[in-house]
Amino acid sequence: MRAAAERMGVTMGALRRGRRADPRGLGHDDLLIAALSKNGEEVEGELGDLRVVASWLDYVNKDGSTAESVAEDLRRLAAAGVLEVSEGRYRLLVPWP
Repeated sequence: MRAAAERMGVTMGALRRGRRADPRGLGHDDLLIAALSKNGEEVEGELGDLRVVASWLDYVNKDGSTAESVAEDLRRLAAAGVLEVSEGRYRLLVPWP
């Protein structure tokens, strides 16, 4: 966990709080980033099957997420400078949590 905190530029306390956070208190974007980054342990990686991410988001957030809506969310977050998406991979550009 220490390595993840260092990579993200956050304190260990912030990383622990993020991992313990009640997902019902997190917004959709936070949950999406949590799903991609393994709760902040990774700062980059494969996007994988967006249907799996959508299914998890819908299960946790009851928001009707679909692979298409997750793809749109990723485009929106990339345009906002939160993450970079390229060739089936993502890279976080801001600390999370």
